[in-house]
Amino acid sequence: MPAARISIPDIPPTTLIRDRLHVLLDAAVFDSDATSPVTVVCAPAGAGKTTMLAAWARQHVERRKARVAWVSVDCEDNDPAVLWSVVRKALRESCSGRWDDLPLPRGGGATGLVNAIVAELEQVPEPVVLIIDGVHEIQSNAAIRTLNLLLRDLPAPLRVVLAARFLPPFVFPRLRLENRVREIGPDELTFTPEEARLLCAKEGITLTPVGLTALMERTEGWAAGLRFALLSISDSASLQITGDDRVVADYLLREVFARQPEETQQFMLATGVCTVFTAELAVELSGLENAGQIIDLLERTSILTSAADEAPRKFRYHPLLRGYLRAELGRRRFWALGRQHRIAAAWLVANGDPLRSLEHSVNAGDHELAARLVAKFGLEHILKGQSVRLWRILQNAPEQMLNRPSVALVATAAALDLGDVAAADRWLRRIGKSVYPLRTHRLKALHATVQLRRSRLCGGIDTALTELRATHAGHTGDFDLDLFATFNRGVAEAWLGRHRTAETALRRALNMAISEQRDAVALECHTHLAAVTAVHGDLSGMDRQLSTALAFANSRGWAESFLGAYAYTLFGVVAYERLDDDKAHHLAALAADLLPVRTDATIELCAHTLRAVTAFDTDTDPHEVVATLRRHWQSMAGQDISPALVAYAAPARQRMALRVGELAWAVEVLDEVERIGIRCGEQDLLRAVHQAHKGKLGSPRRILAPVLAGRTRTVVASTVIEAWLLEAHLADRAEDNQRAHEALCQALTLAAPHDVRRPFRDAGHSVRALLARGAGRFGRLETFATTVREALPVRVPDLADGLTEREQALLAELPSMRTVEEIARNLFVSVNTIKTHLRGIYRKLGVRHRRDAISVARERGLL
Repeated sequence: MPAARISIPDIPPTTLIRDRLHVLLDAAVFDSDATSPVTVVCAPAGAGKTTMLAAWARQHVERRKARVAWVSVDCEDNDPAVLWSVVRKALRESCSGRWDDLPLPRGGGATGLVNAIVAELEQVPEPVVLIIDGVHEIQSNAAIRTLNLLLRDLPAPLRVVLAARFLPPFVFPRLRLENRVREIGPDELTFTPEEARLLCAKEGITLTPVGLTALMERTEGWAAGLRFALLSISDSASLQITGDDRVVADYLLREVFARQPEETQQFMLATGVCTVFTAELAVELSGLENAGQIIDLLERTSILTSAADEAPRKFRYHPLLRGYLRAELGRRRFWALGRQHRIAAAWLVANGDPLRSLEHSVNAGDHELAARLVAKFGLEHILKGQSVRLWRILQNAPEQMLNRPSVALVATAAALDLGDVAAADRWLRRIGKSVYPLRTHRLKALHATVQLRRSRLCGGIDTALTELRATHAGHTGDFDLDLFATFNRGVAEAWLGRHRTAETALRRALNMAISEQRDAVALECHTHLAAVTAVHGDLSGMDRQLSTALAFANSRGWAESFLGAYAYTLFGVVAYERLDDDKAHHLAALAADLLPVRTDATIELCAHTLRAVTAFDTDTDPHEVVATLRRHWQSMAGQDISPALVAYAAPARQRMALRVGELAWAVEVLDEVERIGIRCGEQDLLRAVHQAHKGKLGSPRRILAPVLAGRTRTVVASTVIEAWLLEAHLADRAEDNQRAHEALCQALTLAAPHDVRRPFRDAGHSVRALLARGAGRFGRLETFATTVREALPVRVPDLADGLTEREQALLAELPSMRTVEEIARNLFVSVNTIKTHLRGIYRKLGVRHRRDAISVARERGLL
């Protein structure tokens, strides 16, 4: 007998020891109660079963945690006498006992030897682990009966670990029922992305995040696939691994395909053209009425996998095996691939799956069918959130198909949905050069809607809207086109500040989307309606809309998709306004990570602004936070940015600019608000803050008066709250206590219905002091006033805080060794003036000494 059959296999030095698998095995073999002495490791070929068990066994032997006997099964072990002779020798090598005295098998039977082994193991004083690797090779009933004999009544010291690609008919149903077996399956053996990265690192290969994602997509964490990929990288510095690769193909042929009966092989070749298939489609592709039985066999042997909760159940091969099957079918009958794709395309379109039918029709070369499918169903799939799949299919389509306007316009819509403007423009140029004119009302409406969608990314929304109104867009009778047009019109109107018109269009689009399950556009409608709600100051309504949107996204698996980026941003705004800073910071980071390469300027700026305002108070370099945000806004010059976003973000942007001593940047914010093109209260608020920052009291209150009286309307409702709080602060500084309290009550009245707290935090220490002094005098607002006061930090900068130009000039002198008198002479002012400015600097920086002022100023980026 070869010694290798009873020896723990050697582990190559580059093997990645996966500790989590050792923990799983320890728990299964040793930590489980005495009633669970059997562990089954069942997974397909190449999953890493032997490697895992060998590494684990060697670790236990080296640390003397247990006695380990190893048996590698082969086809000879279908003879029970051979099998149990091997088991006896493995036990003799690993633990003490009278193994040579046991009776030899007689007459081809081994029952006596099995009983003797059991009796001998009862006498062993320490735990023994018997690992039998390759149990799927045992097919004879006689050998299976002897194994069942052992498994039914295991001796107390023995733990059995069985490794197999699939399980022969052992007594496992009974063992499961009696809770006497623990199972480790392919899901546990699959490499995680981090484990794949570590495996590559052991080979001296460093992968980028994109490269790691590609590696996981191709191999799905299959251990053998990762090994083949590493060979590919070593040979060509690339990740071009497919089922047709020579090494991969040889392995799959030897270990998987060649082991199947002829009928099963033909079935696999016939169904390998499909990424997933049902039993009904398998019958159509293979022509075999017993396809269901073959599927059961392949599923039991882990060659096919399926999701048990799907109805109807859909089956799939591993991507590398599927690649091998397609290549093998093409090698055997070059014409057969196209035929199978055509069969699949016809069956899928007849059974309501046009997108997969499109994929097969393109692969079959049936471009006429493919073009019809794109024209008829393309928009539907974009609106359902399947732009990525559609885009990938169309990239493989031939030129003559893509030159049709009905196809090119759908391709443009898909590209724009993914933020790929360059690709969209290439499609639009095709339409301009096409020999097929835009003859029908439908094509003209689709073209105008696509142009409007493009304008959301590139500017020119007003012009695109005008051109859209000149067509039948929204009223063509084509459901998906009308929904596409109505939704884009709603978003465009919102970006232009026409919120009532936008809300009407978005609500109509939402109702349409829900009625026909156009889920992606329904999600976007919920999100954009939440943004419109925010303009009116209804933070509670915004919260409800966004909760609905994110629940919708989670239920469809879009929680980490670009489709959720804007919803997370707006949810972050809700958290920010309610002073839940940790949640706001988390959502801001998540939204920024999910943003596509290019999206609407308003969405992108909203996400970047939220990230800046949530980071400003805690970042080690607040000046850089403000500078980065300023660059983002400058990069969007000339774009159509929602006036509501400009107005909402302006006070925070101005405040941050003043806090880091960038007066010119604060003035830029005012200029941007004035470019909205309408007279609005936000302009007055920013001017008033600017005057208050200079230390003035009268002029800022005069500027605010029209806003407070309602004579000057604001773009967003929160501006009025901030205006009343600034009035309260200025009145308090003017020692007008009654007016300060009245102004504070007005702000509380506006904020309380929707639990808006942020303006009180941003208004600074003076407003917190007013809340404390007014305790007991707020009437029905008392509870909310107390809640706000308790949520505010003890010391925060006031609205008008931030160094004036003279204070900045003095601050620049502080790091020098000059005395106050010398600084006064250098700046041509009196010593008393310098001392007054110093007190202002110390107060605003929250310090008492010159050295501390220098330190804090450097932390804030003021020096």
